[in-house]
Amino acid sequence: MSGVDEPSAAIDDSAALVAAIPYARYLDIRIETATGETGRIYRMPFRDALIGSPRLQALHGGTVASLLELAMQFEVLIAERQARLPYPVDFSIDYWRSAAASDCHCRCRLIRSGRRVAQVQAECWQDDPERPIAFARADFLLRTADGAEPSNDA
Repeated sequence: MSGVDEPSAAIDDSAALVAAIPYARYLDIRIETATGETGRIYRMPFRDALIGSPRLQALHGGTVASLLELAMQFEVLIAERQARLPYPVDFSIDYWRSAAASDCHCRCRLIRSGRRVAQVQAECWQDDPERPIAFARADFLLRTADGAEPSNDA
């Protein structure tokens, strides 16, 4: 599995990563290399099915929250050097403005990835990264694919 220092290698298999999660596939989440810098941008392309308020032409808040949570999980999966799955144990989101009928972009920051817990922050915007529409924080319990606790040997 690729490490944090090798984002392009991790991106190569992003389609398979997204395809493995049905709701991520439904939202059509794309994992892209950030322009001019290291790291990843998670993008949710706009489509009419994601509208939550036809009167305002605003995206459903649940789709924005889902983008943020899934992006943070993907960030942990891509950054981990071991095959450990991130199970959300705490998630909070602050909505700063309505999401218009436009693509959403998200950037994550892995705050900490320890033996059992990972902490991540994410910011979501549409046309301008300087005008975010939402901010989220999450804690993930890290478990092996078989659900076993990490060993104390490492």
